[in-house]
Amino acid sequence: MTAGRGPRAVPPAVAEVRYGVIGLPLRLRLRHTTVDTAELTEVFLRLELTDGHIGWAETRGNGAYATHHTAGDIAAALAALPLATDPAWAAPAALADRLAAHCPPAAALLDIAWRDASARARGLPLWATLKPPGAPAPGALPTHAPIGFGTVREAAELATAAARAGFGRVKVRVGGDPALDRARIAAVRAAVDRTAGSGTVALAADANGGWAPDTAIAATRWLADHAVAWLEQPTAAGDLTALAAVRAASPVPVWADESVRDAASVHAVADAGAADGVHLKLEKAGTVAALAAALGAARARGLDVGLGQMDCGRLGCATTAQLAAGLGVTVAELWGCAHLAHDVTEGIGLRDGSVRLPDAPGLGVRVSVDPARLTPVGTPLPAPASVQLSDPARTFAP
Repeated sequence: MTAGRGPRAVPPAVAEVRYGVIGLPLRLRLRHTTVDTAELTEVFLRLELTDGHIGWAETRGNGAYATHHTAGDIAAALAALPLATDPAWAAPAALADRLAAHCPPAAALLDIAWRDASARARGLPLWATLKPPGAPAPGALPTHAPIGFGTVREAAELATAAARAGFGRVKVRVGGDPALDRARIAAVRAAVDRTAGSGTVALAADANGGWAPDTAIAATRWLADHAVAWLEQPTAAGDLTALAAVRAASPVPVWADESVRDAASVHAVADAGAADGVHLKLEKAGTVAALAAALGAARARGLDVGLGQMDCGRLGCATTAQLAAGLGVTVAELWGCAHLAHDVTEGIGLRDGSVRLPDAPGLGVRVSVDPARLTPVGTPLPAPASVQLSDPARTFAP
């Protein structure tokens, strides 16, 4: 013990950890090359410390096209954890690292819930725990407005609404019929220019790996005609040779998304000359430390960086916003809850196309889920049906 100082405070331990699967209905279907759904199936985790502080986390369970894991996979990984009374919970970060090796979305749940509870115990917002002490509070965090598959008219209407709402970036899902995609991009460009002024709103296009290389190369020419800022994952995730071929021929910067998960995959993309930028996600990396390492690798290799998220509830949006602020990422997708008809989280908002972080410790949001409806880690979910798409009777409503 240092002379003149009292004993160092012992941080609170983990007292209880519970999880469950919650269906959040959408008012507008989520549609792109690899998904078509009217519901976001979300896995929630609640972690309580011995001092009473509680942390929450949320991740997509029906986003296997990006994470390669279903709600059932995530639930099984959490069920396989030791009970919260086990000594292993003295090191939650080590447990999260172990989970990340085989189920990154489950690891993200554990890591974020623990960080949320710990930050609340310290009276700090989560972003501040990732910065040097005394770092200035972030201001508003600009985000994309998403436009999924649909008709040309629907794309124009959504783009007009986004420009009126103050969004400075719009990201359009492409990767299907090139002729329809071209018409939709043209309609979006015309709509945002008419509403906000020529060139005021940036456009990005995301193909989610939906095009063959030749199709993607041809598409980059008309994407350039409409001043698209970047094209994300034009070809299949497992083929860096194809991605590099598109990048070599493209007048539009090419970004990797499904092709990058961690620092090693970022280096692989850079080694192949396959991308100008990368779109990173916590759900793919598994832990905040792994995400930060991937971010550092991208910056070291001279790649542009975006921070993304799966479409999710406000709890997931708060997580990505806190990470963007804490890790210094300025190009980010932070409003995956845009088309939700119902949520179980409140406390974070959107104004003028930007997310405002809550002025509260941890993630700063409130989650209205009865913990008695959740299952303790180390035990299975009550029934297989609880990890399927939920109906209103099974949705945990506030």
